[in-house]
Amino acid sequence: MAINYLNSLDLNKNYINNAAIQNLAAEPTADTPGQIYFNTVSQTLRITEEILPVTDPKTYKWVSVSGDITGVAEGTDISITNPDGPIPIINQSDITRTDTADDDSPAYGGTFDAIDTITTSATGHVTAVNVKTFTLPTIAYDLNKAANSGNLVLSKDGTAQDTIAFAGTTNEIEIDIATEDSYTFKFPAAGVVLPNGSTATTQATGDNSTKVATTAFVQASVTGLLEFKGGFNANTGTIAGGTTNLTKNDQPSAGDERVAVAVGDYYVVTADGNFFGNTDTPLTVGDSVIVQTAALAGASVEGDFIVVQSDTDLATATTVGLGNVVPGTSATVTAPYVAGTATIDVVDSAADQKGAVIVAGDDPITVTYASGTATVGIEDSAAAQKGAVIVAGGAGISVAYASGTATVTASSNGARQDLLSSDANVTRTESGGLTTFALDVAAILGSTSALDVKAEIISAAGQTVYADITRSGTTLNVIFTGSVADSAYQALLIDLA
Repeated sequence: MAINYLNSLDLNKNYINNAAIQNLAAEPTADTPGQIYFNTVSQTLRITEEILPVTDPKTYKWVSVSGDITGVAEGTDISITNPDGPIPIINQSDITRTDTADDDSPAYGGTFDAIDTITTSATGHVTAVNVKTFTLPTIAYDLNKAANSGNLVLSKDGTAQDTIAFAGTTNEIEIDIATEDSYTFKFPAAGVVLPNGSTATTQATGDNSTKVATTAFVQASVTGLLEFKGGFNANTGTIAGGTTNLTKNDQPSAGDERVAVAVGDYYVVTADGNFFGNTDTPLTVGDSVIVQTAALAGASVEGDFIVVQSDTDLATATTVGLGNVVPGTSATVTAPYVAGTATIDVVDSAADQKGAVIVAGDDPITVTYASGTATVGIEDSAAAQKGAVIVAGGAGISVAYASGTATVTASSNGARQDLLSSDANVTRTESGGLTTFALDVAAILGSTSALDVKAEIISAAGQTVYADITRSGTTLNVIFTGSVADSAYQALLIDLA
């Protein structure tokens, strides 16, 4: 494995004795000006130079140092493989043809030109084009309705004809062809002679599923369906919005007696009360009654109605309904009732009884309450006060906690520091083609001088690499050539003081 240098190597004009240039059978990527290698296939020394004209970003190519032709440039419709040698291959480029299209809408009998065939060479060159002219056929349709007794006649050439006939049915559909450009479909009146020769006898009645429904037919069909009539006061019987009543007939005038009801009439309770004064049938707001037997005005009785109560289900955790409150079996919670209301309370705690407890603090324990929650804490320790203490490490001392126990040990005089700009002890700058990581060895090691700190740079894989290192005060600088990302390398630091 080669030693990895991450900065320029200055030999101060000293010789490199017995050195050999890197031997490769294939070209590496040309991305650095002046890079050299020896090609073992062509037996030539190769070097990178910038491709002209200059591009941004700059691009480079490999050329031979021997002074031979350095490259072959592509021309019009010419492509070159391996233009920098050692053996360029010149080919005619494939040519891509681009087709365009125009829109046109010629009328009957009009013409248009279209490309019929195109002949190309193997390399895409067009060698022949055949253009053909197309003429659209002329088609005329004769729509002659009045002259054909109501039939629609289509003729494309004036001779051959296709006929579409419209025919009505007795007592159901009549077709009127009085005008040449329209048809009228309607129900025929009695005595009308239909186009098919039959005579209508009666107007359509719509009295079964095969005919159009009439108003009388619809009204007869919906008798007995549910119909909302309004709300009523279950205590007084008064129907909402008026003085008429549903269940009472003791009003001062005959006009205020019970209203007539029909099967399907639907009323909703708007005020609590006993239905028809029956205490066994209490109704509350939201309950409803539906008429099951029709009755004349003043003649309805309780049995003519079906009562639908909306609040008789037992309550659940998610559904409102009937329920009651009982004390807990531990006697910690009480729930006495007064006038139908349960008052829930909790008894005080005792030695043999669970119950309400107030938590109080005693020095150095503190208790604070907020929104019904007690927070128990401990005061910080002071010279004259016991309390909470945190053990922190100092220079050369480390403290570790496990299961509430602090273990104090003498720490190492070294550290492995990630070269990461987000670390509070590392500052990264990039300028002049160099990337510098400034390490604060006072914070990292507790060192008083960076001159006492030895540094070794390693890659993420653990390989030792070489970068420029400078020291000033308590700052140790690690300097790389080019742009180096965070966490690509780490520094092994040892304080020799």
